[in-house]
Amino acid sequence: MDRLTQALRRSENGSPKEILESIEREVELFVGEAPQFDDLTMMCVHYIGNNPQKSGAFPSQEMTVEATLANIPAVTDFVDAQLEACGCPQKVVMQINIAIDELFGNIAHYAYDPETGPATVRVEVEEEPLTVLITFIDHGKPYDPLAAADPDTTLSAEARKIGGLGVFLVKKTMDDISYEYKNGRNILHIRKRISDK
Repeated sequence: MDRLTQALRRSENGSPKEILESIEREVELFVGEAPQFDDLTMMCVHYIGNNPQKSGAFPSQEMTVEATLANIPAVTDFVDAQLEACGCPQKVVMQINIAIDELFGNIAHYAYDPETGPATVRVEVEEEPLTVLITFIDHGKPYDPLAAADPDTTLSAEARKIGGLGVFLVKKTMDDISYEYKNGRNILHIRKRISDK
């Protein structure tokens, strides 16, 4: 039981499928060449809470703060709390945190320059497959961070133009990213699949 507990702790941030595969590998390492003498049956349950809304779906959450670099940690903590509630793997959390840093940082730099203004971050979790949709909204001047061409990463760092790598990284790590300017608002969506189930 001690070894099983340790093995489970090593894979605690994985999806149910990843946890079961990890435990199966641990068992195979422990057994070695010994002949199998009994069946092996495993089941992993992912508990997502008892929120009765929309057949178990998570309610939309949002926060509005001043669009400043100093508020990036608060926005990140807010989003991470929603990701934790739906069992988001740590690797995906890190990718989303990098996206928040880049996208909210762009709002702080460009939306209201030289003043500041409000920015809203909305988190929605969709099911089947489990996916997180994060929306960034501000009332600043129109600014499409997706308009610039992607940097040519085949060039050396010295030969490349400065800038653009942050948004490029977000494009590469998210499943979808889109921008629109509507009703006097910049609206940027990023979508990331949390699980294939």
